[in-house]
Amino acid sequence: MPIYEYQCKKCDHCFEIIVFSSDNDEKIECPKCGHNEVTRLISCVSAFEGAKSGFCSPGSSSGFS
Repeated sequence: MPIYEYQCKKCDHCFEIIVFSSDNDEKIECPKCGHNEVTRLISCVSAFEGAKSGFCSPGSSSGFS
C-alpha cells in the first residue's frame, strides 16, 4: 500500500492518498476543490520524523486525506 502525493492542477492543493492495488485505475480528485486533474509528485523518503516530502512548500496545505 504505497502512499502517493498529489498536487491539484486547479487550486495547487497538495495531498496524500494511500493507494490500494485495486484502486490504481480510479480517478483521483482534489479533496479541497473536487477537481479531477492532479499531478503525482515525486516524493523523497523521510529519514527524520516529521520531515516534509515532495515538492509542496512548507506553507502549503499538505496533509493526509
